[in-house]
Amino acid sequence: MGRLTGGDPSLLRRINSAVVLHALRATDCATLTEVTRVTGLSRPTVEGVVEGLIEAGLVVETAAEEGAARRQGRPARRFRFRAEAGHLLGLEIGVHRVAALLADLDGKVIGAQARDVDETVDADERLERISTAVAELLRRAGVPRGSLRAVGVGTP
Repeated sequence: MGRLTGGDPSLLRRINSAVVLHALRATDCATLTEVTRVTGLSRPTVEGVVEGLIEAGLVVETAAEEGAARRQGRPARRFRFRAEAGHLLGLEIGVHRVAALLADLDGKVIGAQARDVDETVDADERLERISTAVAELLRRAGVPRGSLRAVGVGTP
């Protein structure tokens, strides 16, 4: 029988980060205890992951709710996912049009641009039109290119 090993620590960190991020995205804000309960991860693991996500700018600690019922002691720290921490860009390069769609990290659409193209237009011209549409979309939304976290492209 083979010996079991703990696995690749960096892979486990990435998996744990994804699990915690998913839990935080599913709610407005949550305490470490709530995230621990939802994910099944240990509290020290959740604390470490949340600190890493804060450093990456994907999570922020929120202020205690005003007027919330207080128990004795200090209030629990609450955290929320920062959908505004980056943007996603979707591109469609079709036969008769090119289009670009911009969304925040929660998938909320911020804006869209489309350009009609003739089916006889060559690839270079098609790419120029999509590039122009993207530049216009980012300018109108006030979003710098550097905030793009992912780009997806669809073609027929």
